[in-house]
Amino acid sequence: MSTEPHARTIVDRWRGTAAFFRAFLAAPDVVGAALPSSRSLALALLAPMRARTAPVAILEIGAGTGAVTRHLVQELGPHDRLSICEIRPDLMAHIERNILGSPSAIRARADRRITLFNCPAQELPTDQPYDYIVSGLPFTAFSPVVVREILDHVAGLLRPGGVFSYFEYIALRRLRAWTSIGQSRKRVNELSAILDAAIDRHQFHRATVLANFPPAFARHLRFR
Repeated sequence: MSTEPHARTIVDRWRGTAAFFRAFLAAPDVVGAALPSSRSLALALLAPMRARTAPVAILEIGAGTGAVTRHLVQELGPHDRLSICEIRPDLMAHIERNILGSPSAIRARADRRITLFNCPAQELPTDQPYDYIVSGLPFTAFSPVVVREILDHVAGLLRPGGVFSYFEYIALRRLRAWTSIGQSRKRVNELSAILDAAIDRHQFHRATVLANFPPAFARHLRFR
């Protein structure tokens, strides 16, 4: 059996890691992490979507270099629809080159079942509702105002019963609260209040993913 496809996948993932790290160095407040999500975290985020029994519409926000996108494309059924949102043009270009070049992805794009949005998540059009929204956005790197805008917009994009999945690094918010002072601590506390309120009201499942660096929680919420 040929090892070429496996070798190509490894090379693509190394390219993705390098591209992600470069993006982090260029804009750490936007990217939020130095390394992309692991396979284990990606699959934990996609667990509700993978249990579907009918065609669905999926939105990924904060796609980065495609660590989760790769698995979404592999899971995409012939009647599913996938929208990918990434604010950085260089990262979106990386996804197009390295994730969306497979024959199945090319066919899905030709059939308009894969759509790309190069914009902030809170500016996504509202005319297409989604069953699942998966986020790779670094909420802890954003201002409380931006996080509230994104959560409100996501809630409006989901169909009733739809699932919003996102991750956060274990204990990161608590660590930042302990190590920050003044206005920085105020921002962290306001941000935590917003996220904790959403978690308390809407979270129905949380998975702990130790096979990620740093270890993370995959959180799943229903807003209605």
